[in-house]
Amino acid sequence: MELKVLLVGFACAVAGMLSIVTFLKWREVKAVSRWLPAPGKIISSRVEAREVRSSGTGSESSDATEIRNFPAITYEYKVGGKTFQSSHYSVQENLGNFEVTETLARFPRGAKVTVFYNPSDPAKAVIERTMPDGAFKFMVQLSAGLVVGALVLVFSVGGVLEAIGPHLPKPQNLGAAALLLFMGLFVLRMGFVQKAMAEQAAKWPVAAGHIDASGLRAIKTRDRFESYRPWRTVFKSRVVYSYGVAGQRYSADRVAFGATVTASLPGLVGGQAARYVEGGKVDVHYDPANPASAVLECRVRGLWVLWACSVGFLGGAALLIGLV
Repeated sequence: MELKVLLVGFACAVAGMLSIVTFLKWREVKAVSRWLPAPGKIISSRVEAREVRSSGTGSESSDATEIRNFPAITYEYKVGGKTFQSSHYSVQENLGNFEVTETLARFPRGAKVTVFYNPSDPAKAVIERTMPDGAFKFMVQLSAGLVVGALVLVFSVGGVLEAIGPHLPKPQNLGAAALLLFMGLFVLRMGFVQKAMAEQAAKWPVAAGHIDASGLRAIKTRDRFESYRPWRTVFKSRVVYSYGVAGQRYSADRVAFGATVTASLPGLVGGQAARYVEGGKVDVHYDPANPASAVLECRVRGLWVLWACSVGFLGGAALLIGLV
């Protein structure tokens, strides 16, 4: 019963945070909807590569970053005879590598646009002041779905486990076995998804690329769930390359799919940087539907680890309930 309460409580907490974020964004869009219009002009429209914090799995890093491409739109407008410039073109969030080409096509250099500015602070303005259709409705449904899904999972799956428990050799271990089963299936799906991505990338168009930087990078990291431990330094290979598609220049640092490999000893991860010498030429596979997304090698790094972990979890589940 305690586990069921924890699962439902966790789902409610996540749903609550999503609801708060949705409400704050809705309030921002509502405020922007009252801003005043003014004629404007796009003076710069290009791709801009930025280093952003990379997301980790189970650990946190003080300086782990990755390269992503963003649409860099700069426009000017006049209010009360004074000329303003801004690069904040939309109320929508852009985390990078998302609709870069489409955004640049909507706002080409020299295009006339309608700018919406804050009457109390004309330096604040946007060109797009609405969210995609159904965005807020989706977030509300997602929040509610998390809670409903948790309740269904707890009571339906819990009921199934209670029903099959008496028929197993070791029913007392059923809870732990169910957890291992879920983890095994989750990791197995991750492996198939990564494998499918690599196979799809092999069919992507190829563009001529240039190695802009290649070497090792030191990262300070620690386990996310053991924040009391001191930071430790690990090393990873980092290769930054650029390539051109349809007149735009993009940058990326993804060499292959899969997890980033780090090691305490630099020599253990230096092979990748050694293969890609700074200034060298490379073939870049880019997504034709999203040219900002690219990769050098159409393979999954460490795929065998996912298969091994999946087998280990599934085997452990079977062992706990006495099937093996």
